[in-house]
Amino acid sequence: MKKQPIALALMLLLSIPGSALAAVVYVTGSGQSHDPGVALANARADAIAECTAQGGTPVVEVYNHVSRAALWLASSVWKCETP
Repeated sequence: MKKQPIALALMLLLSIPGSALAAVVYVTGSGQSHDPGVALANARADAIAECTAQGGTPVVEVYNHVSRAALWLASSVWKCETP
């Protein structure tokens, strides 16, 4: 009998339209270039494209990193809100 109130609560939550059902995921992007700024811009663009490919909206950049190898290597992590 205790399952009935839980089922009722879940049914009410599922009936709420819009942003109540939006999920937050984290997407990553990477880039490389001879210029560190270009590498980071490419990484950000890659992460944003990954978010939009999932039908989401990029919210904020959470983390980025640039390191030097033969080229500059960059990574970027974004918080993405998906429906």
